[in-house]
Amino acid sequence: MRRLNVLLVKPFKATDEVLPPLGLGYLATTIRNRHDVSIIDGIKTKMTPEKFKEILKEKTYDIVGIQCYSYDMLLVRDMVRLIKEVSPGTVTVVGGPHPSADTQSVFTGIGADFGFKGESELGFQMLVDRVAGEDIKLEDIPSLIWKDNGEIKVNQQKFIENLDDLKHPSWDLLEPHTYPEAPHGSFFRRPPTAPIFGTRGCPFQCSFCAGFLVSGRKIRYRSIKSIVDEIEMLHKTYGINEIHIEDDNFTLKRQFVVDFCNELKARGLDIAWTCPNGVRLDTLDEELIELMKKSGLYALSVGIESGSERILQDMRKSLTKQKVREKLKMLDKAGLDMVGFFIIGYPGETEQTINETINFACELPLKRASFMIFKPFPGTEATRKIMTELNQETLDWDKFGLHQVVYAPKGMTQERVKQLRQKALIRFYFRPRIILSFFSSLKSFSQSKYVFKRAFKWLVK
Repeated sequence: MRRLNVLLVKPFKATDEVLPPLGLGYLATTIRNRHDVSIIDGIKTKMTPEKFKEILKEKTYDIVGIQCYSYDMLLVRDMVRLIKEVSPGTVTVVGGPHPSADTQSVFTGIGADFGFKGESELGFQMLVDRVAGEDIKLEDIPSLIWKDNGEIKVNQQKFIENLDDLKHPSWDLLEPHTYPEAPHGSFFRRPPTAPIFGTRGCPFQCSFCAGFLVSGRKIRYRSIKSIVDEIEMLHKTYGINEIHIEDDNFTLKRQFVVDFCNELKARGLDIAWTCPNGVRLDTLDEELIELMKKSGLYALSVGIESGSERILQDMRKSLTKQKVREKLKMLDKAGLDMVGFFIIGYPGETEQTINETINFACELPLKRASFMIFKPFPGTEATRKIMTELNQETLDWDKFGLHQVVYAPKGMTQERVKQLRQKALIRFYFRPRIILSFFSSLKSFSQSKYVFKRAFKWLVK
């Protein structure tokens, strides 16, 4: 088996969040003892197509793997074309949420040689070894999307049961200390920050979420030792002082969180931490929150989504407005910063339900709120209903950018959805309590500059 040159790429796109691509870091770990691997974060480096072309000319890569979200799809298509133009012999592989949800797009929309559906650490290393000369059949590679005499094949997904087998992502290639002060929401307490995962999988049925297509319904856990070892390494090696836990369900199993907090305290790690990707409110209680805070937790993001009881039921959130009020009151009493996630323009919404969401957000003791325009991501229950309603087979991927509207509920225009989102931002943030909190949270001139630039973009676009 020959040693290959492998390049893993996160495409450039306009975004408010600049954080290390953990998924690519895990892929690198699986192959770097047998192959040479590099990682390029196109967002951090602001990699234009011209820059990418120069990179391809500087060095010949045997394999280029590209991470692809739905809003990246057309850009990734162009990147694959560029690879084929500059280096026709390079094998192109795409993975991530979009290929996982729309396996046909690997070939019909992107034009790559291979793709992966869901978790790809097991399958990717086998594919790389096959390209390197190992006797491995394509049909034996888990989660692989490939072509057999023109027919698209999707192999059985295989999830990693023991997450400790993944080891740690290749942090020396990700270089967390080189990232700008722009993590989730660009607010933090003790930079520099770094993201980690402790679990994978989501057993819940939220109709708008496609996360289960990547990591499955069964939740799996790393060992507490593995997680805290990684945190300790990041702190000592790269000077990381704040950890962002990116899990979908970090607090689902109470004892897991208790053990994590106790281990952080036992090691005496002076670390701040938060869960910016959101936790379920119904998993929290006063005793647990107190322990989390004592171990360094200072903020929690929570998925509230709507202020309409009807829309919450349609979303299958298993959450009521009264439960939200009770749990946020508990968090506020504990002195934690809270960020609420809301969706504007969900199918079946009216101006009345959106105004209910705005009013509800302003009623709650939140420090910040994120009002995201609903995006019909492929593979979700909500999107299937929309496609039937619109009598369409595909969506305009050009409109899946951060501030764009790709869908408007019946009786509303896309422009009106955008206006209502702007109304939500103005109503929530232009209040004395929020403005004072906003300014008191700023830690540096560079952060202030970034935050105000972001606020202008959100309110004007």
